[in-house]
Amino acid sequence: MPTSLMISADSHVQEPPEVYGERLPQRLRHRAPRIETRDGKRYLIVDGKKPRRLDVAEALADEDDQNREFRKDPTGGRDLTLRLKDQERDGVLAEVIYPNTSLFLYNSRDPEYQLAVARAYNDWASELFGAQPKRFAPVGIVPVEDVGAAVVEVERAAKLGFRSIKIPITHTRRPYNRPEYEPLWAACAANDVVLALHAFSNAEDTYPEDWGEEEGIGGALAHMAMSMADGQNPVALLISSGALQRHPKLKVVIVECGAGWLAWLLYVLDEQVRKKHMWVKPRLDALPSEYFNRQGFVTFSDDPVALNNLKYTGAQSMLWGSDYPHDEGTFPHSQAVVARIFQGVSEADKRAIVHDNAARLYGLG
Repeated sequence: MPTSLMISADSHVQEPPEVYGERLPQRLRHRAPRIETRDGKRYLIVDGKKPRRLDVAEALADEDDQNREFRKDPTGGRDLTLRLKDQERDGVLAEVIYPNTSLFLYNSRDPEYQLAVARAYNDWASELFGAQPKRFAPVGIVPVEDVGAAVVEVERAAKLGFRSIKIPITHTRRPYNRPEYEPLWAACAANDVVLALHAFSNAEDTYPEDWGEEEGIGGALAHMAMSMADGQNPVALLISSGALQRHPKLKVVIVECGAGWLAWLLYVLDEQVRKKHMWVKPRLDALPSEYFNRQGFVTFSDDPVALNNLKYTGAQSMLWGSDYPHDEGTFPHSQAVVARIFQGVSEADKRAIVHDNAARLYGLG
């Protein structure tokens, strides 16, 4: 039996095909996210993204892997009775839930299509999880190609009961220090909606050419590791641009990027402000680390390095998440993983990271 009850600040659900087949406007349905078989090989097809092959990884999954990626759950986490049993099995009291296929929505360059998919998902997720707000906090999708439309969708999502929305983790064509985003930051703050930036949800397709192929040149491993570094980008931009200073009620969470990098990044930002303050514009009224400690959060699953750095970061910004049910997550061994990585961490800090911070941020548990 589980020895403690935790809140997963990063879990997932697989959207069923009918979400987009039935809820998208008729003219867009042929572009909906889907799985296709081509020459006997199965591919995930997402608008704007290189087709991602699925069958090679499935064939190599071992017995323990069968617990993950919904391999034993054909509903993809949508059967809430089964999902709650998995929560109990893993010692998880409640979950913050992100989509699966729609993580890649932002690869499309069509604002109308992005918004239609986002609205379809948001309506569906609200209907599925909305009746149990203490156990489930689904995260809404908001595209940012059209910032005005993004603001409208944030306000709509808040009325649907969403406590958090996600945007691309990086947007190289229009980075998050740009003033065009000011209405979006203001809308999230005014509606008490947590701004989430999830790994692998870039505005551009960053997947390597050899992803999912039978032979590769190391692209997959390098991509997975370096995608963790993407979390530093929005943290640096939102702090340095003054967005967190101007919007003190805005809460930001970096998801599934680990947290070992946070201590280094905040130290470097503070160091540069102290030593090169004459170059820093806009002027910041406090150190970068102070803004993040007040408004920022980062999730991790199995990251003892982050816990070793608590003397630099403190525990107030840390959120644990199982990443249920992904291969890189901790399900169904979350209790064992937490016991291992939290050795030497105080009980107060442990409770804050695995339960209290998420309970306060999302109103769970």
